[in-house]
Amino acid sequence: MLLRIESVTAYDYDAPPRRGTQYLRLTPRSMLDQTIVDWTIRAPGALTAWTDMFGNRCHTLTLKHLPQRLEISVAGLVETKDTAGILATDPETALPVHAYLRKSDYALPDDALMDLANGHRRRIIGDRLSGLHDLMSTVHRDVAYDESATTVLTTAAEALSLHRGVCQDHAHIMIAAARILEVPARYVSGYLWTGWNGKTSSASHAWCECWVERLGWVSFDPANCVSASEPYVRVATGFDYATAGPLRGIRVGGGAETLTVEVRLFREEQAAQQQ
Repeated sequence: MLLRIESVTAYDYDAPPRRGTQYLRLTPRSMLDQTIVDWTIRAPGALTAWTDMFGNRCHTLTLKHLPQRLEISVAGLVETKDTAGILATDPETALPVHAYLRKSDYALPDDALMDLANGHRRRIIGDRLSGLHDLMSTVHRDVAYDESATTVLTTAAEALSLHRGVCQDHAHIMIAAARILEVPARYVSGYLWTGWNGKTSSASHAWCECWVERLGWVSFDPANCVSASEPYVRVATGFDYATAGPLRGIRVGGGAETLTVEVRLFREEQAAQQQ
């Protein structure tokens, strides 16, 4: 599948900030399940490229005088293929697999998450892959999709207590439960083509990946109760949203801030340049 992605993130401030820095994780890389045909980031200043400890392609944008409206946009073409959600190993990721057992702020366990995990312990011990699919189904069933229930700061424990949330929350809940059961798990940010060319979305997508011996990293999207396939584009991975989210920044001045995100995906009909 050949997907064209267009996304604009805009920050509107009460007044122009005096200075600020944005950290961007907006550049996907070619892997087993996707090939980056073309990718461009546009921002009002020079971008410094670097690679983080997870192997993500990152950029730093530092501005001494920010505009009152800061826009950061991406546009690109990605050819994807269905690998049944299996990524095998990732040689560009510096961290060992078991680093993804560590606790992280968005996925800290509490009693309810312990109960969720323990309800799947026997099945996951007996058959990790099948058990993880069962866990994904439970999260999908028990946590209704509700854009108004949580925020970007909501933790897995908070979302589970509400039984509501968005894809970020579903991913954090499954990550927390998997780690309780000693299954390495990581957060994935990216894009999902939903079948409508040019349909505008107010957010990117998020899911998780868990380590399964003899297979490698396997994707699970509890928000949709499927493993990632051709409609998915992976951009960044990390312990949770804090280390894999698309944008994070700091600034001095500017007053109140309003954030808007517009994402559009198109499926191209032609083959990917006959590569």
